[in-house]
Amino acid sequence: MNGLRRVLLIEDSAGDARLIRHMLSQSRTDEFTLTWCESLDAGVQSLAEQHFDVLLLDLGLPGTWGLDTMRQLLAQPVKVPALVVMSGLTDEAVALEAIQSGAQDYLVKGEVTADLLSRAIRYAIGRRQAEELVQAHTAELVVARDRAEVANRAKSAFLAAMSHDLRTPLNGVLGFAQLLQRDKNLTQRQQAGVNAIRQSGEHLLTLINDILDLAKIEAGKFELCPAVFDLPRYLDGLVELMGVRARQKPALQLGADLSAGLPATLRADEKRLRQVLLNLLDNAVKFTERGAVTLRVGPSGPHALRFEVQDTGSGMDTAQLSRLFQPFEQVGGLEDRNRGTGLGLAISRQFVRLMGSEIHVQSAKGEGTRFWFDLVLDAAADEGTPAPESDRGSVTGYAGPRRKIMVVDDVATNRALLLDMLDSLGFELCEAGGGAEALLQLDSSMPDLILLDILMPHVGGLETLERLRGRRTQVPVIAISASASIDDKERSLSAGANAFLTKPINLQALMDQMGALLNLAWIQEANAAPSA
Repeated sequence: MNGLRRVLLIEDSAGDARLIRHMLSQSRTDEFTLTWCESLDAGVQSLAEQHFDVLLLDLGLPGTWGLDTMRQLLAQPVKVPALVVMSGLTDEAVALEAIQSGAQDYLVKGEVTADLLSRAIRYAIGRRQAEELVQAHTAELVVARDRAEVANRAKSAFLAAMSHDLRTPLNGVLGFAQLLQRDKNLTQRQQAGVNAIRQSGEHLLTLINDILDLAKIEAGKFELCPAVFDLPRYLDGLVELMGVRARQKPALQLGADLSAGLPATLRADEKRLRQVLLNLLDNAVKFTERGAVTLRVGPSGPHALRFEVQDTGSGMDTAQLSRLFQPFEQVGGLEDRNRGTGLGLAISRQFVRLMGSEIHVQSAKGEGTRFWFDLVLDAAADEGTPAPESDRGSVTGYAGPRRKIMVVDDVATNRALLLDMLDSLGFELCEAGGGAEALLQLDSSMPDLILLDILMPHVGGLETLERLRGRRTQVPVIAISASASIDDKERSLSAGANAFLTKPINLQALMDQMGALLNLAWIQEANAAPSA
């Protein structure tokens, strides 16, 4: 016997009420206590004053008819328990609508028996309890989601601030290192020192970018930027770049095995694919003292391309393989753990998944390691033209009339860096320590191009851009930010910027943008020939 069930009956027929009371008293499985109300108003009053487990509602009450009775009840400011509606009519459409509107069951009066009524009440209470559990769980999930969204916003704000605060000093370190590398008066020892400074700074920048990339991926805010590029040249460049590290190990041979069927172009996110392949190659070189590291690229099907990195290094056991793609995990020895955050492979796996594939690995202790993944070829790559890659060597200036550049940044070190970079290329220069000062100087300075920092106090970069474009001036503007946020780029371009660069400033990237906006022909030191 189950516990006592408290039943409220709203029924205008005294005879029907007596019959239902009798049926409930005949139950062999449940014990019921019944409260009877002859009108909807009286029933609502009882609901407000007492607790009930189930409500039996007649749909034929005076003043209402059919489902309007139920709707009026549910519109009242009282908690309605498990609801079983009863009617003298057999109407499947009405029954279905009643269930969809919130009732737990629908009974036809002439077909009700004591066992059926008892079972219907028991099941209605069970369904209502299940619904309330689902609602409570859903409410908890909504609260948890809202808290997570608040935490994600706080995390995003923190990461944006951290990105800005770390990139700003790195901008000075890497920028002046680039300038010093162009100085022909340095001794060999000084040049080696400058190279070490730049390499260390770029390594630190890579670590910062890894952490920020992982945070963006986890927040679902990371998007790929596919473009068409020259695939063979791209792969040759990767091997050449990694060759510098490989040559530090005399017994190690780095090579590329590129299929004869390799397509001339590929449409993909060039930067992120490079990041994945360089990470795989870097790990292979790091853990291979002798033998070979090979990059293989070739068709893996009629419309797919396989990228594979294989080495003859130390290999991994099962335990190491199980931790391989976990963030902040490093499977090498202690002597190798000062070379990174342990994020490289975790981020690489996420990038490859965003590209629609999966990284696979095969390894055994002492037998080397093989990584590979397949990319589906984009038909658009056959129709696209790869973006041109400039090979300038050492640029000393540009052909044509002298151009004037305005540098706007509230940090004096950042202004000094850009001014030194541009002065060595022969530009006429002016500077401003903020947006308001730049707007005041604009008419008298008449620059050909403006380099504008976005995150400045008082009159910020975006406001400066909007006010600048409000004057109907078409002077090109390159927005610069120490925040690597896609939102910053989109906001800058929407406000009127012609291009966007992130700090630390890369001199060649800056020259690419300036050359395109001002239609400059760069002069190379090697042959003094102009290069567009």
